Amino acid sequence: MAIGHLTLARAFATFGARLANYNWAISAIAEDGALVYSCWNELLKQSGGLLRYTDRLSRWRSNVQGNQLAHEHLTSAFHDNRPVRLVVAMTKDPGLLTAGAKTRGQTKWSVRKDVEGRVISFDGDKFVIDFR
Repeated sequence: MAIGHLTLARAFATFGARLANYNWAISAIAEDGALVYSCWNELLKQSGGLLRYTDRLSRWRSNVQGNQLAHEHLTSAFHDNRPVRLVVAMTKDPGLLTAGAKTRGQTKWSVRKDVEGRVISFDGDKFVIDFR
């Protein structure tokens, strides 16, 4: 169940999280210790009752600060088995997404309160989050 289109900051606030910087941050730690992560809708794959998100931080070479913070957050969530809350990012141009280009001004966000995730693998670049 997605909740309508929100600003990125408002989507994160829905889960009690505040972005370090709304221009480059894609992850935050919520007040309850959960990781809140912005996942691209196009990279979320449904399989039975599981929603799997697979991505690489290296795809976003132009977002050094966001990647560094996401790396810290993913590492912590993986090692500490923290729950992950889902913010869904949707772009008007999926071609930009697959090319790793900036999608500034073309992205909308929604939240999924009906699922909870876990980082099931993270090698420092590639990561997988399963939502149930």
